[in-house]
Amino acid sequence: MNIFIFGNGNIRFSDFLEFYEKPLRKYSTQAHVSFSVCDFRGVDILIMELLKSVTQNVTLYHIGERPRYLPDQYKTTVGQWQLCGGFADDRQRDLTAIENCTHFLARDFNSSSQRKSGTLSNIELCEKLDKVRIT
Repeated sequence: MNIFIFGNGNIRFSDFLEFYEKPLRKYSTQAHVSFSVCDFRGVDILIMELLKSVTQNVTLYHIGERPRYLPDQYKTTVGQWQLCGGFADDRQRDLTAIENCTHFLARDFNSSSQRKSGTLSNIELCEKLDKVRIT
């Protein structure tokens, strides 16, 4: 099981706890579960901080040669994470993470009738590809 975790860059911490941390509790310490995350602000950074002391089963997808953000490796599992970079843009990076996941955890707080967020676009693609949603 590989869970791609993604979301908005401007998430409130209380929403993160409710919609991300709480559903992940039952998966984060299971040896057969791995996680895919990206390196944007908001959900991505909060997830990395949550997982850094819990599991080594993390693949971090990033643009360019190095991640924009990477948690401290001292006394954490971060040194054992897989870094997957070299992507030219967010879309290419996200598509690769979606291709490689079996499940996803995401929530969109920003879309409206005038604007569709990247998060919502990724949710729709995951659903179209029959990825299993974690709630």
